[in-house]
Amino acid sequence: MKKNISPEEIIDKYIEIGTILKETTLSGDYKKGNKERNKIIKLFKLLEADLELARRTLPELFYNENVVTSNKAAAHCLSLNICVDEALRVLKNAKDDEKNGIFGFEAEMTLKVWHKQGYLKVYPEQKIYEM
Repeated sequence: MKKNISPEEIIDKYIEIGTILKETTLSGDYKKGNKERNKIIKLFKLLEADLELARRTLPELFYNENVVTSNKAAAHCLSLNICVDEALRVLKNAKDDEKNGIFGFEAEMTLKVWHKQGYLKVYPEQKIYEM
């Protein structure tokens, strides 16, 4: 993924990946879904390195019609500790809306982890072994 990516490109990528993640979850195509999860982690890492860019892009996704896209944006905001109140509201609304099914449950689990730990990790830390 290129380093100089515009806010519009980030928003478009989140929407594209969110659409595919929703489809693959519902169809059970986990192989394709895992590839998309890797892509969204790369996007997140770019935003992690540029919080101003994250503040300009992620909240725009809170109102996306795709619950997966809005949930990912909200979870990523919590992980970056930005726009926290709005992100919590997005996840609570997703959790409370019965039509969201499994995606509402994912929002509920995200909220549960956030409240229990006080933080979220989007990707695991790499362990460095010393010799």
